[in-house]
Amino acid sequence: MRQDEIDEIGGFIERFASTLADAGFPRLAARVFATLLVSESGRMTAAELAEKLHASTGGVSGAVRYLVHIRLIRTERDPGTRRHAYVVDGSWYEATVTANPFLERGEADLREGIAILGDSPAADRLNETLELIQFLRDETRAMMRRWHEGKAELRTRRTARQA
Repeated sequence: MRQDEIDEIGGFIERFASTLADAGFPRLAARVFATLLVSESGRMTAAELAEKLHASTGGVSGAVRYLVHIRLIRTERDPGTRRHAYVVDGSWYEATVTANPFLERGEADLREGIAILGDSPAADRLNETLELIQFLRDETRAMMRRWHEGKAELRTRRTARQA
Protein backbone atom coordinates (compact mmCIF):
# COMPACT_ATOMS: atom_id res chain seq x y z
CA MET A 1 0.00 0.00 0.00
CA ARG A 2 1.34 3.44 -0.94
CA GLN A 3 2.00 6.06 1.73
CA ASP A 4 -0.67 8.39 0.31
CA GLU A 5 -3.25 5.58 0.63
CA ILE A 6 -2.15 4.92 4.21
CA ASP A 7 -2.49 8.65 4.98
CA GLU A 8 -5.92 8.77 3.35
CA ILE A 9 -7.14 5.80 5.41
CA GLY A 10 -5.68 7.37 8.57
CA GLY A 11 -7.54 10.59 7.79
CA PHE A 12 -10.77 8.67 7.33
CA ILE A 13 -10.28 6.86 10.65
CA GLU A 14 -9.80 10.16 12.48
CA ARG A 15 -12.78 11.86 10.76
CA PHE A 16 -15.12 8.93 11.39
CA ALA A 17 -13.88 8.58 14.98
CA SER A 18 -14.54 12.29 15.48
CA THR A 19 -18.12 11.81 14.24
CA LEU A 20 -18.58 8.91 16.67
CA ALA A 21 -17.04 10.90 19.53
CA ASP A 22 -19.39 13.81 18.77
CA ALA A 23 -22.24 11.28 19.12
CA GLY A 24 -21.02 10.30 22.60
CA PHE A 25 -18.44 7.54 22.06
CA PRO A 26 -15.25 7.67 24.08
CA ARG A 27 -12.57 9.00 21.69
CA LEU A 28 -10.21 6.02 21.73
CA ALA A 29 -13.09 3.53 21.46
CA ALA A 30 -14.27 5.42 18.37
CA ARG A 31 -10.77 5.24 16.87
CA VAL A 32 -10.51 1.51 17.62
CA PHE A 33 -13.90 0.81 16.04
CA ALA A 34 -13.05 2.83 12.92
CA THR A 35 -9.68 1.09 12.65
CA LEU A 36 -11.25 -2.35 12.86
CA LEU A 37 -13.84 -1.39 10.25
CA VAL A 38 -11.19 -0.41 7.70
CA SER A 39 -8.72 -3.19 8.45
CA GLU A 40 -8.36 -5.87 5.79
CA SER A 41 -9.56 -8.71 8.03
CA GLY A 42 -11.71 -6.80 10.53
CA ARG A 43 -9.61 -8.49 13.22
CA MET A 44 -6.71 -7.11 15.27
CA THR A 45 -5.01 -7.72 18.59
CA ALA A 46 -4.71 -5.04 21.25
CA ALA A 47 -1.01 -4.70 20.46
CA GLU A 48 -1.75 -4.19 16.75
CA LEU A 49 -4.41 -1.60 17.56
CA ALA A 50 -2.11 0.21 19.98
CA GLU A 51 0.65 0.34 17.37
CA LYS A 52 -1.65 1.47 14.57
CA LEU A 53 -3.28 4.19 16.72
CA HIS A 54 -0.12 5.23 18.62
CA ALA A 55 -2.01 4.56 21.85
CA SER A 56 -1.16 2.69 25.03
CA THR A 57 -2.21 -0.94 25.33
CA GLY A 58 -3.99 0.01 28.57
CA GLY A 59 -6.02 2.63 26.74
CA VAL A 60 -6.83 0.17 23.95
CA SER A 61 -7.83 -2.39 26.57
CA GLY A 62 -10.39 0.01 28.04
CA ALA A 63 -11.62 0.96 24.56
CA VAL A 64 -12.18 -2.63 23.46
CA ARG A 65 -13.84 -3.46 26.78
CA TYR A 66 -16.32 -0.65 26.08
CA LEU A 67 -16.90 -1.78 22.48
CA VAL A 68 -17.43 -5.41 23.52
CA HIS A 69 -19.86 -4.27 26.22
CA ILE A 70 -21.99 -2.34 23.73
CA ARG A 71 -21.70 -5.23 21.24
CA LEU A 72 -19.94 -3.41 18.43
CA ILE A 73 -17.04 -5.86 18.45
CA ARG A 74 -16.43 -9.33 19.80
CA THR A 75 -13.42 -11.06 21.30
CA GLU A 76 -11.73 -14.15 19.90
CA ARG A 77 -8.76 -16.02 21.25
CA ASP A 78 -5.79 -16.20 18.89
CA PRO A 79 -5.39 -19.95 18.16
CA GLY A 80 -2.57 -21.50 20.14
CA THR A 81 -1.94 -18.37 22.24
CA ARG A 82 -3.34 -16.57 25.24
CA ARG A 83 -3.77 -13.38 23.20
CA HIS A 84 -7.16 -12.02 22.31
CA ALA A 85 -8.11 -10.56 18.98
CA TYR A 86 -10.92 -8.09 18.55
CA VAL A 87 -13.28 -8.55 15.64
CA VAL A 88 -15.81 -6.37 13.88
CA ASP A 89 -18.16 -8.12 11.51
CA GLY A 90 -21.70 -7.71 10.23
CA SER A 91 -23.22 -8.52 13.60
CA TRP A 92 -22.37 -5.09 15.06
CA TYR A 93 -25.12 -3.21 13.26
CA GLU A 94 -27.74 -5.78 14.21
CA ALA A 95 -26.68 -5.65 17.85
CA THR A 96 -26.77 -1.86 17.73
CA VAL A 97 -30.31 -1.81 16.40
CA THR A 98 -31.84 -4.73 18.27
CA ALA A 99 -29.96 -4.92 21.58
CA ASN A 100 -31.11 -1.66 23.12
CA PRO A 101 -31.09 -2.12 26.92
CA PHE A 102 -33.82 0.50 27.33
CA LEU A 103 -36.09 -1.43 24.98
CA GLU A 104 -35.18 -4.72 26.64
CA ARG A 105 -35.65 -3.69 30.28
CA GLY A 106 -37.80 -0.60 30.01
CA GLU A 107 -40.98 -2.49 29.20
CA ALA A 108 -41.10 -4.34 32.54
CA ASP A 109 -40.24 -1.18 34.47
CA LEU A 110 -42.97 0.77 32.71
CA ARG A 111 -45.58 -1.92 33.41
CA GLU A 112 -44.65 -1.79 37.08
CA GLY A 113 -44.94 2.01 37.10
CA ILE A 114 -48.34 1.87 35.40
CA ALA A 115 -49.59 -0.58 38.04
CA ILE A 116 -48.31 1.63 40.86
CA LEU A 117 -49.77 4.85 39.43
CA GLY A 118 -53.19 3.39 38.66
CA ASP A 119 -55.65 5.52 36.72
CA SER A 120 -53.75 8.81 36.44
CA PRO A 121 -52.24 11.19 33.89
CA ALA A 122 -48.77 9.93 34.91
CA ALA A 123 -49.80 6.31 34.21
CA ASP A 124 -51.16 7.47 30.85
CA ARG A 125 -47.74 8.95 29.99
CA LEU A 126 -46.02 5.74 31.04
CA ASN A 127 -48.49 3.72 28.98
CA GLU A 128 -47.80 5.88 25.92
CA THR A 129 -44.07 5.32 26.46
CA LEU A 130 -44.70 1.56 26.72
CA GLU A 131 -46.65 1.65 23.47
CA LEU A 132 -43.77 3.50 21.81
CA ILE A 133 -41.28 0.86 23.00
CA GLN A 134 -43.48 -1.92 21.63
CA PHE A 135 -43.80 -0.04 18.33
CA LEU A 136 -40.03 0.48 18.11
CA ARG A 137 -39.38 -3.20 18.84
CA ASP A 138 -41.80 -4.32 16.11
CA GLU A 139 -40.45 -1.80 13.59
CA THR A 140 -36.86 -2.77 14.40
CA ARG A 141 -37.57 -6.43 13.71
CA ALA A 142 -39.28 -5.55 10.42
CA MET A 143 -36.45 -3.18 9.49
CA MET A 144 -33.80 -5.85 10.11
CA ARG A 145 -35.79 -8.36 8.05
CA ARG A 146 -35.89 -5.85 5.15
CA TRP A 147 -32.17 -5.14 5.61
CA HIS A 148 -31.27 -8.83 5.33
CA GLU A 149 -33.47 -9.24 2.25
CA GLY A 150 -31.99 -6.14 0.64
CA LYS A 151 -28.46 -7.18 1.53
CA ALA A 152 -28.99 -10.56 -0.12
CA GLU A 153 -30.36 -8.84 -3.23
CA LEU A 154 -27.38 -6.46 -3.38
CA ARG A 155 -24.97 -9.36 -3.00
CA THR A 156 -26.69 -11.19 -5.87
CA ARG A 157 -26.46 -8.09 -8.10
CA ARG A 158 -22.81 -7.54 -7.19
CA THR A 159 -21.98 -11.16 -8.02
CA ALA A 160 -23.83 -10.91 -11.35
CA ARG A 161 -21.86 -7.73 -12.27
CA GLN A 162 -18.55 -9.39 -11.43
CA ALA A 163 -19.31 -12.46 -13.57
